[in-house]
Amino acid sequence: MSSQRRRQSAEVYRRRRILVAVLAVVVLALLGWLISLALSWGQDTESVVPEQSASSEETPGGSEAGSEAEPSEGSSPDAGGADDQGAEGEDAAEEEQPQDQPAEDGSCRTGDLEVRASTGAESYGPGFAPMLIMEVENTADYACEADLGTAEQEYLVEHAGATVFSTAECSVSRESLPVQLEPGESEQAHFTWPRSDSSEDCAEPASLAPGSYELTVSLSGVRSEPHEFSLSEG
Repeated sequence: MSSQRRRQSAEVYRRRRILVAVLAVVVLALLGWLISLALSWGQDTESVVPEQSASSEETPGGSEAGSEAEPSEGSSPDAGGADDQGAEGEDAAEEEQPQDQPAEDGSCRTGDLEVRASTGAESYGPGFAPMLIMEVENTADYACEADLGTAEQEYLVEHAGATVFSTAECSVSRESLPVQLEPGESEQAHFTWPRSDSSEDCAEPASLAPGSYELTVSLSGVRSEPHEFSLSEG
């Protein structure tokens, strides 16, 4: 009986050694797999982190910064800069253009002309048609060309702050008359006003109130100071 127990005990020990050896192999294999997994994960992390940091540096403002950095479709990244440079170049060219000579086409600039209004008489009695006068002077230091034709003229008569007559409301002949004006030279244009009300009839005399009237003339947008004259009853 005792010898059989010893043989069983030896067999049990042998099985335990085998089990321990198998467990040791399993543990070593498991440790080796965990180590290789950790190494491969570390390499993947190193390759991903720089890309994320680079992305965060490129777009510090989030989606808004990203949208600003991306060019719109059909345009190059330098298109905006080229437009700005072109606009700045045009402004610089305008600033550099000398002001002591006429425009490129030889015409007078707006600031080169002075327009004055006057009448043939200071007062007009019944039945007399006032002579409206426009005087244009070249105040520049150079000769230039001005259009003194009826296409650019306007005669405006007002009474008590209300418009009585305006050539802009009448079907007058619209013609151009280019005139070369030397420095300090002036030209006159005349218009006979039949004492009409342009809101009713431009050609027929109207029943106008006597009193003080104001004449204002303009040429190509250059406007004169008002000139006073009077109409007698009739």
